[in-house]
Amino acid sequence: MSESNRRILFLVLCAVALLDTGAHITQSFVNYPTWHLIDAGSFSAYHRAITIRAVVFLLVPRVVEIVIGLIVLRFRPRAVERWVVVLGIGLAFGAFLSTALIQYPIHTQLEIQGNTPELLSRLMATDWIRNLPEFARSALYVWALARVVNFSEHSERAVTPVPR
Repeated sequence: MSESNRRILFLVLCAVALLDTGAHITQSFVNYPTWHLIDAGSFSAYHRAITIRAVVFLLVPRVVEIVIGLIVLRFRPRAVERWVVVLGIGLAFGAFLSTALIQYPIHTQLEIQGNTPELLSRLMATDWIRNLPEFARSALYVWALARVVNFSEHSERAVTPVPR
């Protein structure tokens, strides 16, 4: 695979990761804090409807990101060291595990019991376990993307003759 295609593949990985982080930020800081305003009688129906959308806009991009990350691990741009991609995949997988093992069981209880203050507080408090790897992964990929751009500029300068 050409270096140019490797850079594009890494850019796609970064775009999917940042999209996923943005979706989780919206969930954490826009949706969850307002759930206490939803009438208890209609919360379960609302929660079922939003869960379907969460699978499409939160879970699917996460799985796609991990798959692309594994491909990038094999076809990295020269400016991106292996440890960066391994750490990025690990952080994405850590956030996925947090969702599966911590947040999903709380969501299951919310659907059964409704939007009780205790469950909503626990959901928002434990959401930081997922958000910290989200933020770290996004920062890591933006840093690595800056290295790719900088490396690319230096490589082009070295090959392109300076006009006189």
